[in-house]
Amino acid sequence: MFELDIEMLKEQGLQLVDTAKKTAQDLADKGKNQLDLMNQQARLSRAQRQLGALVYSLHKAGEENQPLVDKYIEAVAEVEKAIEEIKANMSPEEYMAAEAAAEEAEEVEETAEPEEEEIEEEPVQLRGETKICPVCKAEVDGDALFCNHCGAQL
Repeated sequence: MFELDIEMLKEQGLQLVDTAKKTAQDLADKGKNQLDLMNQQARLSRAQRQLGALVYSLHKAGEENQPLVDKYIEAVAEVEKAIEEIKANMSPEEYMAAEAAAEEAEEVEETAEPEEEEIEEEPVQLRGETKICPVCKAEVDGDALFCNHCGAQL
């Protein structure tokens, strides 16, 4: 007759649950790493745009504000460092998947028909959001890292 070993079945069930738990945790960690990388890359892009806009606006106004430019450059360097740390914590497979996704996004962006842009005198606010500088009370873009009037970190 067929005998059921309940203890053996229970042990195998627990092993399967542990394996499934570890697999789910690994997948969650990989997804978190890729999401963190994408967020930092978006943050880098935004900081680089802000730096370019600052340099252009200073040039256009015939002004110099090297300390403010240096703060923006430091902010860009900090984000680049964070990106490198995330990449260092990724497995080679995760890194390759992230790079492939980034290349695919670039290809889609390059093949899209360019929209005709009008050059405006006033800088465009990306999302229409603004905030007030806590130091000089000037109105600045909502995603700005530093005040473009006094240079305070926001």
